[in-house]
Amino acid sequence: WPCWFERTHNLQIYCIWRWAGEILNCVIKFGSNLLVGKDGRIDESFIGIIASRVSAAVKAGHGITIVSSGAKAGGYGILKTKGIALSEKQALCAVGQIELMRIYSENFQKIGIQIAQLLLTRDDFSNRKRFLNMINTVSSLKKFGVIPIINENDTVATDEIKVGDNDTLSAYVAIGVMADMLILFTVVDGVLNEHGEVINEFGKDEKMAKIEGTKWGTGGITTKIKAANVASSAGVKTIIANGKTNDLLEIIEGKRTGTLFNPSLRPNAKKTWIGLMTKPSGRLYIDEGAAKAILDGKSLLPIGIKNFEGNFSKGDTVEIFDENRIIAIGVVNYSNDTLSKILSMGNNGYEICHADKITRK
Repeated sequence: WPCWFERTHNLQIYCIWRWAGEILNCVIKFGSNLLVGKDGRIDESFIGIIASRVSAAVKAGHGITIVSSGAKAGGYGILKTKGIALSEKQALCAVGQIELMRIYSENFQKIGIQIAQLLLTRDDFSNRKRFLNMINTVSSLKKFGVIPIINENDTVATDEIKVGDNDTLSAYVAIGVMADMLILFTVVDGVLNEHGEVINEFGKDEKMAKIEGTKWGTGGITTKIKAANVASSAGVKTIIANGKTNDLLEIIEGKRTGTLFNPSLRPNAKKTWIGLMTKPSGRLYIDEGAAKAILDGKSLLPIGIKNFEGNFSKGDTVEIFDENRIIAIGVVNYSNDTLSKILSMGNNGYEICHADKITRK
């Protein structure tokens, strides 16, 4: 009999076995170099191929969420300038995002599929309420049979609030929607070793060939590897593969291609969010005894805190340091002002970070 599973933000019941033909929840990322033609404009014919391949996967029952680059190139195709200043690059993205979505919409409508656009920044992940709202929106769209297409909101993103690259963005999205699989499509056949051969399964000590960043994108193979490690450490099977030559449905249904990043056991969803997506507002420096307690899965008490820095409020996250080494990220129950008073009183009856809200690094 089919093994059904339920997923909520607080309850996770997963199948521990897999078999061919199961229904998968997938996030697919298409990089700029895939989407941009030799003339610097968006390759409309290839987006037509993407629509056809996604349609086949959807008809087979799989859930698909797309993360797509290409807005900057779309703007270049219209304005005929690459832009140098940040505001000029953001203007290119503002114009190009409309063009990109027009092309996606026209090609998906030809095969009877509706799409939706979501533009996100880092704050949409680090703010818990907005993060959950985004997940719920994606879930509702897919229930309606709509394909979500996600991009970073480059027109407003600055260094302080941007995710940085769509590889990382796709990893965050995959973790948020509890995807079974993340596929990072690119123009190479996978991660190459120092001999120029595709690495079938990526290990920590792999020696790779040096490949430069992309012309139109914000990263290269290095950002893809980092993103793949982030996603796989949170329990998402991740594959880096050639998007020109590989069929989406075949990969979803088991074809071995590209470079595989095997997933770890899926951790607690809230702790994953704390450890990967929040922006810490301060640091706590703790002694050896407190460090041992945290590593043993216990809460952080005032007696173990030697010092702290930063301006933080109740509910913010902080980095927790043992000497000069970060060992965890935790949600504080008190502001920095209140913590200062607690430490000055020497009262150990307060719980600074509860064990359930501490993620070990």
